[in-house]
Amino acid sequence: MLTESKEEREMRKEIAQRQQATPDEVKILIDNVLLAIKINPSMLSVQDIHDHVGKYVKIPESWRSKNYAFEFSECVNSVVKTEMFTEIKNAAYHTLIVDESTDISVSKLLILYMKYRNENESIYKTVFAGILKIIACDSLSIQNFYIENGFDLNKMVMFTSDGALVMLGKRKGVAALLRQLIPHLSEQHCVALREDLGLDDAWKNIPLMKEIETLLRTVYTIFCRSSVKKAKFEELAKAADADVIAFRPLHEVRWLSRHFAVNALVKNYDVFLQYCQEKVEEDNDPVHRYCLEKLSKPELHVAIGILNNVLAELAELTKILQRSVLSTVEAFQFAKAKIKKRSQYLGENKHFLEETSILISSFKVPVNTTSIIKFIQQVCDHMDSLFPDDELKDWSVFEKDCFCAIANQEEYSFGHEQMKSLATRYCLLQKDEDILKSDLCKQYSEFKILINEKLKCGSLTTFSDILAFTQQQDHLNKLFLIMDICGTFQVSSEDSERGF
Repeated sequence: MLTESKEEREMRKEIAQRQQATPDEVKILIDNVLLAIKINPSMLSVQDIHDHVGKYVKIPESWRSKNYAFEFSECVNSVVKTEMFTEIKNAAYHTLIVDESTDISVSKLLILYMKYRNENESIYKTVFAGILKIIACDSLSIQNFYIENGFDLNKMVMFTSDGALVMLGKRKGVAALLRQLIPHLSEQHCVALREDLGLDDAWKNIPLMKEIETLLRTVYTIFCRSSVKKAKFEELAKAADADVIAFRPLHEVRWLSRHFAVNALVKNYDVFLQYCQEKVEEDNDPVHRYCLEKLSKPELHVAIGILNNVLAELAELTKILQRSVLSTVEAFQFAKAKIKKRSQYLGENKHFLEETSILISSFKVPVNTTSIIKFIQQVCDHMDSLFPDDELKDWSVFEKDCFCAIANQEEYSFGHEQMKSLATRYCLLQKDEDILKSDLCKQYSEFKILINEKLKCGSLTTFSDILAFTQQQDHLNKLFLIMDICGTFQVSSEDSERGF
């Protein structure tokens, strides 16, 4: 002890303190680290949390630093990762969801998520799998990741991404390169991004939309940096006994900002119109005069009202399409339902909402709705092209409409060709293709009648319900092997984007 250095003495004291710590005290330290991870501040805050908790309970002094916080985090992560990766290895199939980005040093990164079903459960999970540094835009990084972690590449049944050319290019895209190794692999362009593209394309092609966009940006600019103008606006709203909400900005990344901005303008329309009139009368300000001219146009007023209703419908669809465990069949059904619903504005007999009809009738002159109807038509056309009727192909036999169609119920052989096609495609995952084809056809014939009766009485409503019911039926075991693949499909890459 007399010859030990200062560093050795400090280390000896620290080890002695560790040995004196009880398991309960260490557990408190780990709980503090997990709390910091959950509330997502900097890991530097862990030491502050330790010091605060230390006022009320006894915890070791030597393990409070941020370095030990990272060490605790790594220990917990290694256990969770091992358990999760074991589940993925034991799962029959999985979907790989990816998104590419760059860090502050402009290094290319690929974030990975996986969707799978634990072999002993009926619930599908979407989990974070890791982040890869990539050098070239190819599939080697993914292949190496699978080899390092002991995953079976043939169990990957779908590759989901944001639809970028590097991911879904026909020849040299990552999905195309993976399909050379995995013949049965399906590729998926994120459905939420498809909706985004459909609306964005239609928005750019209609001059009225550009006019509305300019108005929205101008309105937000008026109030975004002036507390005086905000106070004046709120004073008018209070005098008129009107509920107003804050004006919202427009962003280029996602169209949802347009929905928020349009909704705010509709909520504040009458009060803002009065505000502009007073400002023009006071000092003839050109910005407020421009807003007053636009807001006073019946065509623009009605168009903004209809646009708000359409964007609200699309926003609901966006929330649905961003669900972590949404299946391909369900996503397709939701998208087609919204497209069909928006067709109420099209054709000879247009059906506007009651509030829109009242607004149109309040004007003494006829209101021209041609431009906004053209916009809705283009949105529907773009969405139809991005969600084609043949997208599901063989999987369409699991749609509710197929079960409910009388002709399909009466025809015994309906669905048999699709079952044979699916058996051929996924023969690598099964033992005997011919036996599987025969069993699938027999089981599907009984299955479609059974599901039709369940749908009629309301005991089953969604594809997830049908999937869970089929898993419990031993006499439909072969059919569930195929349906399980469809349940494993992931149609959105939003988890990956949120991960960044």
